Amino acid sequence: MRKERNFTPIEIWTGLHVELESWHLKRSDADSNLHPLRDTSNKIYLQELSKFSGSKWAMIGDGAGWTPVAAMALSWCEGATWENVLRAWQSIEKLDLESAVSNLAAQMTNPKFLPEPNLAAVLELGQSPGGAWVLLSALKLHGKMVQYVEEQVPHEAVHSVLWPLIMQA
Repeated sequence: MRKERNFTPIEIWTGLHVELESWHLKRSDADSNLHPLRDTSNKIYLQELSKFSGSKWAMIGDGAGWTPVAAMALSWCEGATWENVLRAWQSIEKLDLESAVSNLAAQMTNPKFLPEPNLAAVLELGQSPGGAWVLLSALKLHGKMVQYVEEQVPHEAVHSVLWPLIMQA
């Protein structure tokens, strides 16, 4: 009988950062449609986080400095709220929305926090262009593209960084 390995929070922090930083290597070697939430290593780390307190993970993030990977990981922790996750993303110094790691981390946000693919709901829940970008990125990974409907949201209310993630008629 094989005993299941339990990871420490620091091992999870390091492991997820290594996995996402090297994701491009997995994609080039394997199927280009590889889904980051179905990847065995990522699944193991995220399942471990579901047993770890979000408030304790936040202490690690506050102490080590928030990264996109750490903010995404918080979304998988026990007791974490969208407000906690959003605050973590907003705490990242020099967030690069063009970075492959930032995009991948945003996409991997726990789907339990995702609204319906409705632009008005995304903008309200996101509270800022950065928060809406995280939600739109995650919705896209799950195949839920958000459609722009001018009658619901004026064009000028949508930040330019969001348009690549929104379907336009």
